[in-house]
Amino acid sequence: MKRTLLFIYFIAISQLTISAENIDYSSRIQPGKWLRNIVVNTEFMGETSTANIQIYFPKDYVKGKKLRTIIALHESNKNERDWESSGVESFANKYNMVIVCPNMKRSVYEDSFYPETTYKWNVIPGSKFLGETLIKFLNNNFSLALKRESTGIMGVEAGAHGALLTPCYYPNRFKAAAGISGYYDPTAMQNSKMIESVYGDYKNFQARWENDASPLKLAEKLKGVHVFLYHGLKYDSYQPEQSRIMAIKIKQLQKKSSDYSITYKENKNGSRGWAHWSNQVSDIMSFMNENLSE
Repeated sequence: MKRTLLFIYFIAISQLTISAENIDYSSRIQPGKWLRNIVVNTEFMGETSTANIQIYFPKDYVKGKKLRTIIALHESNKNERDWESSGVESFANKYNMVIVCPNMKRSVYEDSFYPETTYKWNVIPGSKFLGETLIKFLNNNFSLALKRESTGIMGVEAGAHGALLTPCYYPNRFKAAAGISGYYDPTAMQNSKMIESVYGDYKNFQARWENDASPLKLAEKLKGVHVFLYHGLKYDSYQPEQSRIMAIKIKQLQKKSSDYSITYKENKNGSRGWAHWSNQVSDIMSFMNENLSE
C-alpha cells in the first residue's frame, strides 16, 4: 500500500512539472497588472527545482511588441512582491517597460556553491539563475530580454548587491544596473552569517570573499554597463561607504575608458525601508529609460 501511494505521489509531481512547462502564460497577460505565480523550472548539476516570479506588464503593452525589461531584486529574505511597495508600476507605465520580480529568498547572488555552503536558495546559484535560466525563460515564453540593449537589472539592499554582481558575471546580458542601499565589498562585513552561509567563513576562505563575492573586485567586468547607485546616510542598510567605494571604483575606470558609466546619489536623511527607498524609484526608472533601448 505504501509503495502504491509513493508511486501515485511521484506521478502527480511529474505531472505538475510537465504542466508548469507547458503553461501558456502569455494568454493570461493583462496590461497594467501583475502576472503572478509564474513557475520557472530550474536545473543545475543534475538537480531540478522551481522558482517563482511575477511580471508587471505596462498598461500600453501589446503582445508581440518588443519592450524593455528590468529584473528587480528584493531585499534579503523577502519575496517577489517586495517591489510592489515601491510604486514602480506607475513608472513602468510611463516608460512602457516590463518589470520582472523573481523570488530569490536569501540568495547572495553567488556564481558557484562550495563544499562549505550551508544555505542554497535553490539548486542553482543565484547569478546563474538570473543570467541564464531566467533570461532564457523570458526569451522563450514572453519574447522579453531578447537583447542586452533592452535589458536592465536593479535591486534593493542584498538585491542591490545582486544587481551589480550578476552583470559582472553576465555583462553580455545587461545594459544597465542599479542598486539601492546595497553592499559591494563583502570584506568589510567579515562577520556576516549571510555571506558565510554560501562562501564559508572569511578567515578560511578569504579569496572567495575578495574575488567571487565582490562586485568591487569584479568592477572591470562592468564595461559597457551603465550603473546607478544610491545610499541613505541615516540608519540605512549597510554602511554608505559600500556604495561610495563602488562608485569611486567605477569612476576610476571611467577615467581610463568611456565604456564605464556611473551615476551616484546619496541622501543625508535617507534611512532603511521603502518609505525612503521608494523616493529613488523615479530617478532609477528615468535612468533606465535613458540607457535602455528597444
